[in-house]
Amino acid sequence: MFAYVGPVRDYMQQKSQLREQQVQLIEARKVRDGLSRQIRALGREDVLEERARELGMVRPGETPYAVRGIKKPAPPKKASADDGDTGVWGFVTGLID
Repeated sequence: MFAYVGPVRDYMQQKSQLREQQVQLIEARKVRDGLSRQIRALGREDVLEERARELGMVRPGETPYAVRGIKKPAPPKKASADDGDTGVWGFVTGLID
């Protein structure tokens, strides 16, 4: 009887660790999928141009102007659970608007 206690205890611990690692794997896949969506969105010309404009870039041939003395706008409001745009898609669709 005592010979079985050790292996059964080890089996139960490994089973618990496996469940924890499976949960971590699911979370890592969600992050990966979100990053993949962001990469695909940045492959679109309109999204890429919007991001470049936010960084102050201009197209070749355009004349950039610097306007001084204007206060920075308030940061954009964060999406709430009621908006429906949450997570990565909220970020991406916020760039398109």
